Amino acid sequence: MKLSLFIALRYLRARQSSNAIHLLSRLSVLGMALGSAALLLVMSVFNGFETLVFSLTNTFNPDIAVTPARGKTFDADTLWLDRLRKTEGVAHISLVLVENALFAYKDVQDIGMLKGVDDAYTSVSQVSGKMLHGEYLLENGGHAVVGAGLAAKLGVDPRQMLEPLVVYMPNRRRAGPLDQPFQRRYLQASGIFAIQPEIDMEYVLTDLEFVQRLTSQPGRLSAVEIALQPGANTKEVVKNLTASAGEEFEVKDRMAQEATFLKVMNMEKWVAFAIMCLIMTLVAFNVAGTLWMIVTEKKPDIAILRTMGVSEADIRRTFLFNGIMLCVFAFALGAVGAILFYLLQANMGLIPVPPGFIIDAYPMELRAGDFLVILLTVVVIGTGAAWLPARRAAAVPAIIQEE
Repeated sequence: MKLSLFIALRYLRARQSSNAIHLLSRLSVLGMALGSAALLLVMSVFNGFETLVFSLTNTFNPDIAVTPARGKTFDADTLWLDRLRKTEGVAHISLVLVENALFAYKDVQDIGMLKGVDDAYTSVSQVSGKMLHGEYLLENGGHAVVGAGLAAKLGVDPRQMLEPLVVYMPNRRRAGPLDQPFQRRYLQASGIFAIQPEIDMEYVLTDLEFVQRLTSQPGRLSAVEIALQPGANTKEVVKNLTASAGEEFEVKDRMAQEATFLKVMNMEKWVAFAIMCLIMTLVAFNVAGTLWMIVTEKKPDIAILRTMGVSEADIRRTFLFNGIMLCVFAFALGAVGAILFYLLQANMGLIPVPPGFIIDAYPMELRAGDFLVILLTVVVIGTGAAWLPARRAAAVPAIIQEE
């Protein structure tokens, strides 16, 4: 093993006698380096978007949400809420009720989500600090704050105090055909918040009791949203809350609340990874060609090693190591290039995003785990590229007959 590594290092460092082999070797390293850098940068862009979206949704989503395992709403008694509130690591809890509703403003209508929240909501959410216009005011059940996207579609203007936001909700107490199928209530838009498009296009926040009366569900809740104490262990708190809440409820941390988004993002990320690996596999044919030509050039050396007692396995390992080290060296160059590009993108924004997005340049985030995964990928590809040349080298006899 040591002999194989030593000879492989000598072959890697030595200048080839043929200019063609030397040029092909450099092109192989360059191709693998570019492929490695591209893989790292593609993964870092997905990481950057994932972190960006989480940073935005964390403004709206709580640290932990307790929701019913079945159905949309539930009754929460005082003792049950006290158990949650007294769980170690819990700082604040807020009661919320969310329902679909039809909103109308002047002559424009659109469907969205009406979210009723209590006074403690500002302790578990940062929406009050993301006001684009107006102020965060939900008092007396007659005020609401509207997401920027929904407000833009409806044309909501908080400055027009005499123009209400109309909320339509199915009439759950309808007893006969003469009863109105929908209930209609009025809200004054006190402000417009902006967090991220998916949230801004859907939500209207108002008082919890207002939504409970409108939906004819007094005392019913959709979720209990929880803020943790600084430094609390999220996994431990989730475990304790699961025990306190009971089997009829699901306890979700921030990651679990965005499980669908994470699945989609990871699927896109690994599809891009597979495509880049396919490209690198094609590039690896250059590595195989380089090693094949090196084996041809080194036949006399291989024959001498065979006469000195070096086994076929050692000869095979020598060229396998040569191919792997060639690819690892290319990965190192690619990693350095990716880090330099990342620093330039982070500080100068080399690649901008289309106008109208919430950021000016593509976000990027390099993670140590990605470096390890891509290094292992490069080693596997290098091993595959070197396998046939290594087998050919092992088949070189100890005595070469020349014509």
